Amino acid sequence: MVRIGVVGCGKIAEKHLNAYKKLENIVVTVTDVTDEGETIAQHYGFNWHHNPDDLITGNIVDAIDVCVPTLSHAEIILKAMDKGKHVFCEKPLALNLEEAIQIQEKATQVDKVVMVGYLYRFHPAFQFGRDIIREEVIGKPYYAIFRLGGRGSHKAWKHKRETGGGAKNEMLVHMLDLILWYFGEAENIENLYTDTILKERAIEGKLIEADAEDLILLHMEMENGVNVLCESDLITPSYMSYIEVHGTNGSFWASILDYFPTIVYCKEPRGVYDRGHNFFRFSKVDLFEKELYHFIKCVEDGEKPRLNSVEDSIKIKEVINSIMVANRRSQ
Repeated sequence: MVRIGVVGCGKIAEKHLNAYKKLENIVVTVTDVTDEGETIAQHYGFNWHHNPDDLITGNIVDAIDVCVPTLSHAEIILKAMDKGKHVFCEKPLALNLEEAIQIQEKATQVDKVVMVGYLYRFHPAFQFGRDIIREEVIGKPYYAIFRLGGRGSHKAWKHKRETGGGAKNEMLVHMLDLILWYFGEAENIENLYTDTILKERAIEGKLIEADAEDLILLHMEMENGVNVLCESDLITPSYMSYIEVHGTNGSFWASILDYFPTIVYCKEPRGVYDRGHNFFRFSKVDLFEKELYHFIKCVEDGEKPRLNSVEDSIKIKEVINSIMVANRRSQ
């Protein structure tokens, strides 16, 4: 029986709590700095603890699930690992590369499971796409487009630079994770465009001034020769996500949105795939349930995560860091 402590009671935490309801052999305790968290805990039928620090450092739980703003991630993770706890953290792992490396070093030192919530790797359409590419169904890939857009305006901190907000930390990191998973390391990264398009946001009944970027467009040259365009934003009124990969024998197209088909186009037939368009449908799945199940299994088995490890997050942070360094040089 794994005892989980969920720190934070915001929108993302409720998605975690809903997923935990579907999992077995766990005991969940919720904590937050506000008392409204007790109502949320009761709603899901979980335990409530009024003191976050006590839950993080005490003996009540075996693992911590971090669902608070990015600014506090490193502090909570390091404190939990110091007390011998496993950690699941919502993306991104930390505010910057330095914090991420510090977490990596501590995780190695204490030999605990640390996993980060890049849930797109758990989607069956994207897993299918990776297999299609590795099996060279569409031949040798040479060009790809990765896009993720959302409307933003959920919380004020998500649109402030000082609190780790912006399209890079909220959206881009998901696509970078998939790109690195599909194609390996990036040899060259070019920031084509970054801006704050919507400089005012109506959030929770108040008009706030946004200074974090809400649109970013990258060009990446991967080590295997694939050229990638990656666009991520917080200005798309209706959530949109898709990837397309083009190779010498065809193309692959997929989305996390279940109302879109997954398409494998072949110039020439390959194995079970006919010439022309091959259509596939993947039903809607709870990705939070899939990733948290993987985390629980890793804790039970004492194994490092097969997906979404600290090392994966370090690679993403290195890409983000290179973008920021290039921006400073160009200014």
